Amino acid sequence: MRTVFLHAACSTTWFCLLLAWAGAQTTLPTPEIEMIVDTSHDGRNEAAPETTTDSRPPLLTLSQAIDRALLRNDRLINADDGVEQAHLSLRLARSAFRPKLVPNIHGSFGQSDTSNQTYRLDLSQRFITGTELRGTLATSSDKNQLGTFYNTDTTLAVSQPLLRGFGRVASRRGLSSAEARLASAEREKLRSEQQVMVEVTAAYYRIATQQQMADVVEKSLERARRLLAASEAKLEVGKVSQLDVLRARQLSAQTEGQLLNALSAVEDATDQLRLLIDYGPDEMFTVESPKVPRIESIPLDEAIEVALARRPEIDDARESLAESERALGYERNQLLPQLDLNLALTRREVADSFASSFGVDRFDFATFVTLSMPVDRTPQTIAYHNAMIERDRRRRTSEQLKRQIMREVRLVLRQQLRLKQQLDLSSAMLEFAGKEAEVAAMRFERGLSNNLDVVKAEEVLLDARSRHSALLAEIAVSQLGLRQTLGILDPRKDVALLEDAAS
Repeated sequence: MRTVFLHAACSTTWFCLLLAWAGAQTTLPTPEIEMIVDTSHDGRNEAAPETTTDSRPPLLTLSQAIDRALLRNDRLINADDGVEQAHLSLRLARSAFRPKLVPNIHGSFGQSDTSNQTYRLDLSQRFITGTELRGTLATSSDKNQLGTFYNTDTTLAVSQPLLRGFGRVASRRGLSSAEARLASAEREKLRSEQQVMVEVTAAYYRIATQQQMADVVEKSLERARRLLAASEAKLEVGKVSQLDVLRARQLSAQTEGQLLNALSAVEDATDQLRLLIDYGPDEMFTVESPKVPRIESIPLDEAIEVALARRPEIDDARESLAESERALGYERNQLLPQLDLNLALTRREVADSFASSFGVDRFDFATFVTLSMPVDRTPQTIAYHNAMIERDRRRRTSEQLKRQIMREVRLVLRQQLRLKQQLDLSSAMLEFAGKEAEVAAMRFERGLSNNLDVVKAEEVLLDARSRHSALLAEIAVSQLGLRQTLGILDPRKDVALLEDAAS
């Protein structure tokens, strides 16, 4: 009987020692709330060995990414080409009002004169009032039985339309259209730069967010694996059930899947940024962690006033309406009859030699009028009515655009308010999730509960970290979106303002 009692006591003692050893080996680390900060310039990183620093890909800052995109992005290169083509069109339109000098010589070499030799010099100049000035200095040789003679023509003529073609609207129509196309191409380039800047910022912060998520999920995976090992150890001593082990395995498998998704999202965002900044598929780089920008606040009335004054679309609509007014004025002018007044000072005679073909005497002054009026004016009338319809349509489009911009301003301001509230809530939820995970781990460590609370707490904490990181990136991009909506976004200056405001 004493032997049985001694064996039972020894078994109990070994069982207690085994439980104590299992509890010491299955102590879970207390999860901490990871703050999203930029550690690229931390002193601890600077103190690291040079081999580690050199082995990492070079750091690509947001400013560098945007500067490269402004120089190398395909859309912006196409926009530059559009501006250059508009400059060429304007140059061509302006050349119509520059002096044109055209020499025309058809002669022979040698001492003898032959017939049909022509020496001609034409000078013309158009003015924006519709006036046209023409000068001609010409002589041509001919030959008959009496010898060689020259037919001379020296003329200075002025033509002024009095009805059709009179005024700046009719004469400058091509030049005004070219100027409008140039201004529109420059505004289109600005819009493209703004859009590329927003896309680059979004892709850049998406990479940083997904990298942080991958780091967070990797640490969560380590805790999930330690939880699985602890659950299996406690199962062997009978402190937990098989269900606790299955829950731990499910948590580990889910975390591994989330890690794969996060790493894949990093690669997708990196490829998108490479495309935007014209990087090759083999060029590697690292990015900075997203910072917490200051959320701008602006009164609604002031924001609407700024947007209506600065948006490039408003300038496009205004210029489009002005172009339709010019087209309507031109078509109205084309309904008038052609009535031109012509003044000419001419000298036409026959000379015996080439030298005597030119002179300043014996000029005649001539005045004549040109009148033309088609009987059927159906094409001109239809063109005029089409111009009226187009003018009215562009007016309606301009008013609709103003209402749409006002709606976009209200929408983006509501989004700013929502993001500010969500940031406060997200920070609080992240703190609560960290505390909940800490308490759940402590209770499981002390054997006060099973690992169900730990599994749920880890899922909630991981979800809170994911939402918080995504929210920070969304806020950073929304600040640029706000300035783009107001029409005050400068791609070359606002990156520095965004980085200065993010602290």
